[in-house]
Amino acid sequence: MIKACLFIAAIALTIVPAARADEAFPTHPIRFIVPFSPGGGTDGQCRVLAEAAGKRLGQAIIVENLAGAGGTIGFNMAARADPDGYTILSATPAFATNPFIQKGVAYDPEKDFAPVIHATTSPVILVAVTESPIHTVQDLLDAARAHPGQIHYGSAGIGSIAHLSAALLGALGHVQLTHVPYRGSEPAMIDLLAGRLEILVDNATSVLPRIRSGQLRAIGVGTAAKYSLLPDVPTIAETIPGYESSSWLGVLVPAKTPRPVIDRLNAAFNDSLLDPEVRKALAGFGTELIAGPPEVFGVYLKAKLVELKSVAGAANLIPR
Repeated sequence: MIKACLFIAAIALTIVPAARADEAFPTHPIRFIVPFSPGGGTDGQCRVLAEAAGKRLGQAIIVENLAGAGGTIGFNMAARADPDGYTILSATPAFATNPFIQKGVAYDPEKDFAPVIHATTSPVILVAVTESPIHTVQDLLDAARAHPGQIHYGSAGIGSIAHLSAALLGALGHVQLTHVPYRGSEPAMIDLLAGRLEILVDNATSVLPRIRSGQLRAIGVGTAAKYSLLPDVPTIAETIPGYESSSWLGVLVPAKTPRPVIDRLNAAFNDSLLDPEVRKALAGFGTELIAGPPEVFGVYLKAKLVELKSVAGAANLIPR
């Protein structure tokens, strides 16, 4: 009987500190894994969100860029982190597609992570440098048919939204485009501006600043309807019926992270997305703000897993 009481007391001692730790969260800085290179649209949005949410949590949220393999290096690292809320992950379409586009991916997007919040969404935009002879989607299709395989496009890596979007354009437009993967959006942008790539089909967060500065020409947008920030630019679907592609950004934590910790993080990010200064900063990336509870992002993510697998199949990107 005495031994049983001591055993119960020992269990109680292990439970109480854990509960108190959840209530006190966070007590030290949080690591925010961004699986792409610095300087891109995802990185920029995450830094805005990290600063704002960190202030509300009373601890710094430190962005750590772990680029490579289309985001898989960062996704794998986050999946192995302790489920204590001190490692959070920025999730993009690459997170959902990499497991069935790349061989040997070590994480399961449904089993290894728990949703925190769906933060933003944005359309993809087909762009070329302003000096390019490609002015329309039809110009691109004509050039690709005249020179099969000689139209090059860049991406943040295999499985990134830029890769999927351009591959889908090629598949639905029945033309051969050549993919050049990079370790992030910014290196691809540099080569586009330098003339080493002909086009880019990337999210608005990455290309809109260069469109506004006059460095890039917007040729088409990936939304089904016109994009409010570029109302004079036609949709890609006007030339290639059925084409639609957009990017999104969410925050995840490793599976088994305590629910009170998830709720604390969710509240900090939701409050940040209501802040006028944060909204203004994120609007500069051409995004639409979403917010909401973890469950809503969970439902959205499951739907995207099905949708993006279909897109990868249509673009013939699933490994054989």
